[in-house]
This record gives sequence, C-alpha cells and structure tokens, in this order.
Amino acid sequence: MIKRNLYCSVCGREVEGDEEIYAKMKAPEKTAMVEIKAYLKKNSEIICKDCYKNNLKIKGS
Repeated sequence: MIKRNLYCSVCGREVEGDEEIYAKMKAPEKTAMVEIKAYLKKNSEIICKDCYKNNLKIKGS
C-alpha cells in the first residue's frame, strides 16, 4: 500500500493518522469511489485542528 502523507496548508506540519483535520474543498462533480487521502491531497486545502482554532480566534477578535 502507498503511504500518502498529508500536510497542513497553514503551518506545513505533517498530519498524523487519526488526527482531526479540516479540509477546504469544492464538492466533487461526480460520485465515485476514490482513495480519500489522494483526493484530499489533490483537491483541497488541509488545515490541522490547531491552525483552524487559531484562525477562529483571530477572526473572532
């Protein structure tokens, strides 16, 4: 199996397995079975939980 590493688009940190993430992406045009990590890596901005929380604090100020 191929290991696909995901990285936070804000801080660049590698996202660990089973870690909560947020993904900013467009809805897929077609419904199909895809390998989720490859799809996320190619079609989204991945944001780790810490960066997401920090961004909410900044916007809320």
